[in-house]
Amino acid sequence: MSGLVQRLNRLETSAPDILKEFYEQHLHSFSVKPGSSDTLSVTSTCYALLAIQTASSAYDSIVAFDRTNNDSETDEDPTNKDKICIPTVVRALLASEWRQDDLFQVPLLLFTVLTIDKDRSMVLQSAAFNEQTALKIRQLIQAVVQARPKRRIGQRQVYSDYITYQVCNVLALLQGLSAEQQTKPQEEADVPEGDFVGDFEDPAVVGGLPANAVPEGAASEISLGLARCAEVAANELCRQLAYRVAGDTTAFDVMQLAYSLLTYVQSTQSLTGVAGRELIPGQGVSPGTQVTPLNKRLVVAALDAFFAEQHTKDGLWDKGQPIYQSFRRQGRNVGNAFVFSVDTVGSMLRLLPAEYFRPHLQSLERTLDWIEGHETLEVIPDYCDPESGECYGKALKGWASPHLRPESGPQAWSTAQVLACVSLLKTTIRELMNRDVLQEFGGTAYSEQGPRQEGWDRLLDTDLGSAADNKTIKEVLEERVVTPFSVSINNPSFGAAYSAILFGPPGTAKTTICEALAQKMGYDFLVIDTTAFLADGLTNVANRIRYVFGRLMALQECVILFDEIEEFALNRETPGLSMESRMLTTSMLTAINDLRRGKQSIFFVATNRLRAFDSAITRPGRFDMQLFVGTPNLGARIIQFQSKLPSLTKTQKEDAIASYRSFLESVWTEDAMFMNYLEGLQFASACASLVKSSPTKQLVTEPMADILAKQAAVMTVRGQVRDEYLASMKLSRV
Repeated sequence: MSGLVQRLNRLETSAPDILKEFYEQHLHSFSVKPGSSDTLSVTSTCYALLAIQTASSAYDSIVAFDRTNNDSETDEDPTNKDKICIPTVVRALLASEWRQDDLFQVPLLLFTVLTIDKDRSMVLQSAAFNEQTALKIRQLIQAVVQARPKRRIGQRQVYSDYITYQVCNVLALLQGLSAEQQTKPQEEADVPEGDFVGDFEDPAVVGGLPANAVPEGAASEISLGLARCAEVAANELCRQLAYRVAGDTTAFDVMQLAYSLLTYVQSTQSLTGVAGRELIPGQGVSPGTQVTPLNKRLVVAALDAFFAEQHTKDGLWDKGQPIYQSFRRQGRNVGNAFVFSVDTVGSMLRLLPAEYFRPHLQSLERTLDWIEGHETLEVIPDYCDPESGECYGKALKGWASPHLRPESGPQAWSTAQVLACVSLLKTTIRELMNRDVLQEFGGTAYSEQGPRQEGWDRLLDTDLGSAADNKTIKEVLEERVVTPFSVSINNPSFGAAYSAILFGPPGTAKTTICEALAQKMGYDFLVIDTTAFLADGLTNVANRIRYVFGRLMALQECVILFDEIEEFALNRETPGLSMESRMLTTSMLTAINDLRRGKQSIFFVATNRLRAFDSAITRPGRFDMQLFVGTPNLGARIIQFQSKLPSLTKTQKEDAIASYRSFLESVWTEDAMFMNYLEGLQFASACASLVKSSPTKQLVTEPMADILAKQAAVMTVRGQVRDEYLASMKLSRV
């Protein structure tokens, strides 16, 4: 899998330069071939935009999103001068000419606009939005809604399975699904009992569109359309599987199998949480309208059948069902009437969970072989010398669907489909590798749950000291990790920190901090301790270090904690240190450096003995931050006390908290600040008991002082440990 990722990286690296050659600045769009037409190509522009959206960070060098709301291609930022303005392209696309009866372009156009303009700000909420644009969107939606499958027709549907899938994609978007629901079905779908769809006629919530851009009655038509998509697709999917098992090669069609599978998954997943339709008001779900949950065994069987039909020679599939079942020649290139099977693979990768593709990695590699072997080069002439007759031009690289004529050369739409498939394939394989590494080292896949705030909110904060501008550890992690990586780990904002050393006395929740951070960001979490490096014995630690870090390089969007690994990075200047230990330190430094350069994960080293590390570990530049993790700060102590208070009136509670705070402030630098989490909790519980036992529910200073004095005599941070604690507070580096 690592080899596949390296091959895909090479292709993705060249993708921006390849795709940009098809862009026509004067048309604000992508052309099938540069200079081939003076009108905007809807199909090529849509697929190019979707390819960019699939791996947006890979195209940062050629695109910009922050242009002004006009079509001038101007921008105050000179660095964006030569970039493709995505909002301008979207506006040009929506203003282009299109045929309402072309059910290939209509759903593709609407799906692209709604997908790229996620927050509806590029066009729909900009100065360019007017009644004419609203009318066009209404007509697009109406055409898509009317193209839904019809139950009464049975298997003789008007439109091909490919077009039905495109219609289904738009209906799912208009239903207002989240990005996660649109792209990957959940492993376990919980359908609430008794939930049903009624006549939901507020057009403002249909796809996040304004009221004048939504046809009347669209909401109920959209939900009905998705239900019909699910029903018709499931029937056709079972029919195609039966044809294949029966050996009926005449009736079996691999493209009908593929797109009925895609439509079935997309429509069924979009209806998660819906029990059916209420046809008679007040009667609940009507018989025959119930939504059937996704049949995962059917999905797996269909996916197995699809890959079993792959040509072993070239890694592609039969052309299968045409895009148009009844094809009219005028105004269309007949060669474009079939689906490009690389696009089919890309659609599968976009929609289905990565784990479904583990049995089919060899098949995916065959498709990658075809992609690598069929990149073509064509020189587009733009100048001919009148004397010599020699013509010159620019080189155009890309791909063409194999059902086109060999001399057709690379085309924008098929090139964009290939590049989108490359990005999706890379994402899928990296996710499989990620799961393998997490499973091997006992990590937790918090990414499957998405970002969760609860653990972070429960985490008690700690002060970093004057060396860190008197900030707290949660403040610094918010500023340097959470906020910069909120969009992408590959393209963070300024000040991003990929690594840090967490140091401090035992019991200060260094592991808890890292795990809570992973949950907050929706990243996976993994702890690597000494046992991971000793798994092959003491004599093979150096090899094991290389192996472990090699595996960790496969992780993406993961918080990695190296816990108490000082023995493998000891100070090489220590007298009497063996040559083996010095070599281990060198190996560890190199491995940490490589992991940091990879910029795929965030990692921390936790230690109770900062000074035991080699100076090369702690010097500025090796780690982005060095953070002292001490005991809970004053604010955290108040939270502990509040959690232990008995039931009181509002005034009594406020008085008790004020007394508790005042006392801690008066003795903070003497003893209070040195209580660790458990000691602080014990002190808070004892003070809460004083409140409970007091007739007036008041907290008095003397009993609190007695409790603290007894606790201070046995607390962990005292004597020489306390001196070390105070000295460590000066070593934070942010």
